[in-house]
Amino acid sequence: MEKEEWQAKTIVPKPFQTVQFGAAAIKKAFSPQFLTIKNARDKVSEAFWQKVMEYYLNEQHAKYVTQFADACLMGLAIGTSQEMIPRFIPGKGLEFALVEPWKIIRDPDAVPRDPQSGMYWVHEEWLDYYVLKEAERRGKYVQVAACVDTSAGANNNPLTTQEAIATRKNMIIERSRFRKMVLTREFHGTVLAPSGEMLLPAARLTLGSNRVIELPRAIDGDYRFPGVSFSPLPHLLRYDGRGLLEGVLSLWEAMNNILCLHQDYLQWLVNPPREINVDGLNDPKDAKIVPGKDILVKDTPNGQQVIRIEQRRSRTNDVLAQLQHYDQLFQRGTFVSDSVQGMPGWRQDEPYRLAAMHLDQALGVFGLMGGNVEVGAIQSITLAAQVIRRFAGYKDYLEIFSEEELKKIGVQPDAEAPSGVNGVPEFDGTFHVSGIQALMKDSECLRTIREMIIPLSGNPRYAPYINPFRVLKAIEVRTNLGDEKIIATDEEAQIIEVQQQLAAAKEQEAMEKVRDLQEALGVTELIKAIKEIQGETKNVPEMAKRIMMLEGGRKNAVQGAE
Repeated sequence: MEKEEWQAKTIVPKPFQTVQFGAAAIKKAFSPQFLTIKNARDKVSEAFWQKVMEYYLNEQHAKYVTQFADACLMGLAIGTSQEMIPRFIPGKGLEFALVEPWKIIRDPDAVPRDPQSGMYWVHEEWLDYYVLKEAERRGKYVQVAACVDTSAGANNNPLTTQEAIATRKNMIIERSRFRKMVLTREFHGTVLAPSGEMLLPAARLTLGSNRVIELPRAIDGDYRFPGVSFSPLPHLLRYDGRGLLEGVLSLWEAMNNILCLHQDYLQWLVNPPREINVDGLNDPKDAKIVPGKDILVKDTPNGQQVIRIEQRRSRTNDVLAQLQHYDQLFQRGTFVSDSVQGMPGWRQDEPYRLAAMHLDQALGVFGLMGGNVEVGAIQSITLAAQVIRRFAGYKDYLEIFSEEELKKIGVQPDAEAPSGVNGVPEFDGTFHVSGIQALMKDSECLRTIREMIIPLSGNPRYAPYINPFRVLKAIEVRTNLGDEKIIATDEEAQIIEVQQQLAAAKEQEAMEKVRDLQEALGVTELIKAIKEIQGETKNVPEMAKRIMMLEGGRKNAVQGAE
């Protein structure tokens, strides 16, 4: 129903806010060093793939964190993420194409959380006719002109009947006089014979407006389907899942309707209707009311008012209470409560411990979603590694490694190989992604350190059993401050520990000697000399004497220690 111009059309941006918050939490969780590759059997392969994937997933190439967050945005909204299709372009590197989930047709029997399951995978897209012709010129497609041929043919040809031509016309769009777009479908999956027997376990073919433009061919590789999608809240029996907005859109519409009706009602309160007795006006034609206008009236028979204002009672309190109730239902349905968003919430003067408990409980479901999202991240990165191994050439690896490093690994150019390179290590390791779950675990560790460990370090009974340097290193790791170099290194910490021991023993001269030697020898050389001394004696006064015997060179320092 269309509204009048004066009626309100207010919309509360609740769905947008909810989905964007979820996407922001996911992107925040993926720090620059979010990927770890482990291979216990082959450390060379582990180091090789760790360096390759860190190079190609960065923001200068695949922009993986940004692309993955965009894919998650769709998953949080409707339950299924965008399809992430990795592609490797020689000379350019790895990139991810994001495809809307309604353009991907999967086998209904596909298993949840397994993007490679099912019998088929179809990518549907409207492509320009000139793009198809260019691909035909490169040898990828054949008979592309038949896609836009709508002329009648032989009656015994099922592709040129009137019904087939009418269907083909619906698969062709003329966006302008010179531009045509063709509905193109790329099929991946198992090919069966008319008898039901399997001809090819993994094959690919392409149709343009129901005409074959790419003949079926077998797919060689470790993957059957070229894309990966996932769901933050997967279904137990189907491949798709549940979005944050499912089941709460009706509440959102109700909130919009209440706000619009209340806004309309406020207009009647601010500018109420007036009842005018035109017979009581000196000039019955002068009934228009404007601010500050003087109105001349006549006496009425019963002394009634000539102009009366209709009064209405405000309903703001009732509306706000109803909106608050709907807002609580919306938050509970989307799992994104006020405490999760860092907002004060509807309760006033909430105790700190109660607010912390509510936040911890509200983040529990985000840990569940984080685990499902991290599974999708591992699957997409694994598929990307397989694509790199299949299509990357020797020059592409030279951008990451030197020739000596590649030769030591066993990677060398090979003109006969499909990608022009041979000896690339097999990828048989495991990927670990530090995402939302790791972020929540780090937050829990930081809270424990702040609330328990640091207070105990001030207690004389427990302080000797707590290592202050390890506490600082734990904080540094969980706050990603390693690059800032705020905390001392392990070697510097050892020197500080020796200085503290000397200070406790009141060996002032030895302390000054350690500072001088640190400037003369450097941290590494000084640590070696001190370790030699500590290996011979643990007595602090004796250690002080040995330190005083050290001199300003590595050779002299060792001789002095001896």
